[in-house]
Amino acid sequence: MPKFVLIRRGILAVLLASSVASPALAGGKSVACYQQVHTPAVYQTVHQRVVVRPAGVVHKTIPARYGEVIERVLVEPERFVVRHVPAVVRTVHQRVMIRAKSVGWEWRHVSGIKTLCKVVHPAKYATQAQRVVVQPAGTVRERVPSRYAQRTRTVVIEPARTIAQQVPAIVKTVARSVEVRPASSGWVQVSGKRRCH
Repeated sequence: MPKFVLIRRGILAVLLASSVASPALAGGKSVACYQQVHTPAVYQTVHQRVVVRPAGVVHKTIPARYGEVIERVLVEPERFVVRHVPAVVRTVHQRVMIRAKSVGWEWRHVSGIKTLCKVVHPAKYATQAQRVVVQPAGTVRERVPSRYAQRTRTVVIEPARTIAQQVPAIVKTVARSVEVRPASSGWVQVSGKRRCH
């Protein structure tokens, strides 16, 4: 505020106080008249960006992923067993001599007369069946191969993990009223002598 206005207000205040304090001076000739003026404050709307939520880090857990695999598993290992092998028997037929060739005496009738004759008896043969062992009984050692099977098993394809995610700040624009010029009051001289009567 200019220095001149302050001095002027001071003079006016002294003069008014004198006129109020001295009632004997009332009714005199007016030289100058002043009126009190009030100037309201001036406000202006400004827009300002404010942070509603600051930026930060959020940790997110991603669960594990599972899958199934088919694998070949051993059910029974290789082993050796001893097995009994029975004898192999076969029936064969062969001609055998039942009676050998021989010479003997026998009675015969020759021309009606009983006669003792020397005779030859040939050998006598017959066919006989006989069981023979082709292969004797015994034991053999046999190899029993391994036995396998398929089994389904659950495995972890990707383990669970935690990741950090950046969360940006949330900013919005708000409007607020600010005082540009404060309210003020002062005295203004009324122009013209007529206004003082």
